Amino acid sequence: MQAYILETGRRIAPFDERPAEMRVHNRSLRQTQERFLSEAGYRVDAIDDPRAASRFPCLLVFDDVYFTRPALSGFLRLVKRAEAHKHGRASEAVNLRAALATSELTERFAPTFQGRRMVGADGRTYRAYDLYHLQRFASDRPLDDQAQLAPIPHRMTVRNSRVNRYFEPTGRFALPMSFVAMCPIQHWASLVTANALGLPSHVLDAAGPLWLAAMKLPLAGAWRARSLRPCQVLGKSYLAGSGCKIHPTAYVEWSVLGNDVRIGPGAVVRGAVLGNRVEIGPNALVEYTTLGEKATVNGNVTLRLSAVGDEANVGSFFTQLSVLGRGAALCPTSGTYDFNLRGNVSVNFQGRSVSCGSRILGSCLGHGAFLGAGVVMASGQELPNGCILVRNPRELVSDINQGLPEGVVRMDRGRKAPRAVDRGPGRTGGASG
Repeated sequence: MQAYILETGRRIAPFDERPAEMRVHNRSLRQTQERFLSEAGYRVDAIDDPRAASRFPCLLVFDDVYFTRPALSGFLRLVKRAEAHKHGRASEAVNLRAALATSELTERFAPTFQGRRMVGADGRTYRAYDLYHLQRFASDRPLDDQAQLAPIPHRMTVRNSRVNRYFEPTGRFALPMSFVAMCPIQHWASLVTANALGLPSHVLDAAGPLWLAAMKLPLAGAWRARSLRPCQVLGKSYLAGSGCKIHPTAYVEWSVLGNDVRIGPGAVVRGAVLGNRVEIGPNALVEYTTLGEKATVNGNVTLRLSAVGDEANVGSFFTQLSVLGRGAALCPTSGTYDFNLRGNVSVNFQGRSVSCGSRILGSCLGHGAFLGAGVVMASGQELPNGCILVRNPRELVSDINQGLPEGVVRMDRGRKAPRAVDRGPGRTGGASG
């Protein structure tokens, strides 16, 4: 069986990299695509034009489409069902296109950069993705017009948490959880979507080769917690590599840890993917986030639903729905104004400002970008690679004798210096009456 990966030629700002180089759960998108297709029994080749596909039937997937293993499996089951229907009734062969029914799974995070919204034959609304099964291909017609929607069945649960109505009019923040997830990587906001929605499937994939350790996870959690209480056992339920050091007071739930990970006392890590040699400081909170190799999170920091690159540092006290490139840094007291009170967040896409479709979205720092102390970015903004933002040096105190910045006042002017008291030789006590 043959599968083709179509090179789209797109570049993802601000990283200026191809979609295939974008990392989801610390693995490049191209590695994920090739791995899942190869394990499904397909020979994978890269092409730059659909007309270069020479073997039919075949799978055709664009190089910017992220999909989980259960999503691919569900689509292939629909393909087999269609082929059985064709052989049984001698009907005309048709092309199929992967789709998901619109729900929290497709509309929760930056829906502008989800698949194309289409109406199916049953009248329902779907999101269509660039994963095709082609029986034939007509070069004189658009590819979208040559395939029927194949909605992938899936189950979804929603984890709700209460939030202030200023941030969400419904008063709740909904996090959809499903093993079936798809997302085109066309914008940096899509990295947040892919890392968040693909997390359940990634945890399942990580537990596959370690099936024995996964089966023993409840026992391992009880041993680590030194207790049989469910709440304490849950706080020690994680898959860890070699050399990890997790403080006994840390709470780590349903996470995948690389080698030599360090988690400080009182830290809470929930639903996270941590690369090798990641360090998380004391009392930090890390939820539904991917951290690259050697990434660091300062103590007392809250980090949610973000993607952090290799050797990046998160020092901002609160960061959510953001992306940090390799070697990027968020200093303490810096951060992002990560919501829009009156509408959806606007982002830069292909040279113009568009709505991302969501009222909550953080910011993006390119590779090696630096956000200095006291600098706050607006929601949806991005820093190019190597960009350094710091406060105006004129606002810094550089010489107290040559004038002070506006807003800084010296209060000890005119005060008399305290007179030293000569206590005499050998006298160490206070003055006598």
